[in-house]
Amino acid sequence: MTRPDLDPDDTSAEPPVVLELREVDKHFGPVHANRSVSLSLRRGSVHAILGENGAGKSTLMNILFGVLTPDSGEIRIHGEPRTFTAPKDAISAGIGMVFQHFGLVPELSALDNISLGAERTSWGVVDRDAARTKVEALCRELQVEIPLEQRISALTVSQQQRVEILKALYRGARILILDEPTALLAPQERAGLFDAVKRLQRTGVSVLFITHKLDEVELLADDVTVMRHGAVVAKHRVGTVTQAELVADMVGSSTIALTRTERVPREVAIAVRDLTAVHTTSSSLRGVSLDLRAGEITGVVGIDGHGHQLLCEVLAGVRPPAGGELSLFGQRQRRWGRAKAMAADVAFVPEDRLTAGVAKNLSIAENLVANRLGDPRFTRFRFMRRQALRRHARELIQQFDVRCRDELQPVGSLSGGNVQKVVLARELSTGPRVVVVCEPTRGLDVAAIASVHSRLAAAAAADAGAAVILQSSDLDEVLAVVNRIVVFREGKVVADVPNGDDVDAKVLGALMLGATGATGAEAA
Repeated sequence: MTRPDLDPDDTSAEPPVVLELREVDKHFGPVHANRSVSLSLRRGSVHAILGENGAGKSTLMNILFGVLTPDSGEIRIHGEPRTFTAPKDAISAGIGMVFQHFGLVPELSALDNISLGAERTSWGVVDRDAARTKVEALCRELQVEIPLEQRISALTVSQQQRVEILKALYRGARILILDEPTALLAPQERAGLFDAVKRLQRTGVSVLFITHKLDEVELLADDVTVMRHGAVVAKHRVGTVTQAELVADMVGSSTIALTRTERVPREVAIAVRDLTAVHTTSSSLRGVSLDLRAGEITGVVGIDGHGHQLLCEVLAGVRPPAGGELSLFGQRQRRWGRAKAMAADVAFVPEDRLTAGVAKNLSIAENLVANRLGDPRFTRFRFMRRQALRRHARELIQQFDVRCRDELQPVGSLSGGNVQKVVLARELSTGPRVVVVCEPTRGLDVAAIASVHSRLAAAAAADAGAAVILQSSDLDEVLAVVNRIVVFREGKVVADVPNGDDVDAKVLGALMLGATGATGAEAA
């Protein structure tokens, strides 16, 4: 792991430390979330915090931002001890935080979201012109373009993330916490975020960068701290450690990769003919015909909004088709919807797990039976059988390694990776005949990714193996897992190829973008 712009032996001009955490400890009942954690952040540097889901990273950052109070330990800013009892204390100390799931008001403009709560007033009237002048100056400094008068609901995810960063800088942040900042970004958007972070560094802003992705550490970070089970297990300067060593630090083993399994596909599970559907003016399906077979993992890829995500929603019954035919194991389906799909054993893992995948205020146990409310094991005379529900939840929590306090913990209080495990546990534990899974490993650590891939492989390989349809923006993931790849462009299938040695990310990218002569593989 080598950064060309970094000489790990050159410490002649070490920047000053702007932040120190000393022996920070935090319990949640019997759960020891942070165990005497210490780290330091240098001015103008990017310090990556690496670890599995449930390693204690988010708890530590919430303590630093004043959301949580530590049981013991010390926070020092520029050498001075500070106590934070609320986020306003951290903000006044020059700390800003961009959470993985944004806290923006959809109905307000980007400008109003940035200045909300920190408005400048003149004679009791909010001075939007002054706010605009300051925000535009920040945009020029970061070299980002944001339509400031546009409502948040109309902005892309990457634009909303820029708004969150600008919101922190508007309040004077010189220490910026980015919690899994690429988890919701497409690969094309990641480079723009990295450029913005590097420009922040040049202005002296220091960044704590929470991530699971080893390549992001290599590309962006100067220092890396690895956490496991709430404790710091390793600290490195980037350029002095390999990816295999970081994996071993994170999970205690460097051998977690899954090798793709060749399979002989069986009968057609889902067939679509001349399928059309419309979500927005920029997202539609235009006469798509496909056979998706049992015992096979099929990857569907494309540039965001070109129809592959919409296909998954139609197959899962989340969005109705506008025309064409859909057949399930040879039976043509009419009035296809989510209830009918669930009754036909079609499992669905949505891309937005927190909004569409779970009920945040309900417990893990309740979420794990949300697709089985008519099952007599869990309900009787419309009443929940609580003990049976809790036993079932404890079994799945153990099988899927959900890191939680207990089965009664609200799902909304879990880390994003553990929420994903809950969704996967619920959907895969029913023995489905078809599995439609969207961005299954977004925001997961390397060990959890391997576990998810293994479970998808097992679902396809079982005696009555399911047809697995995998939609992912991570082309490396697609190439590592699937047996067949279907490429979408402008709502149509432009290639349907077996996964093999002649297919790589460059080939798929060229097909997605419409380049010609990119591969010898047959287009559809």
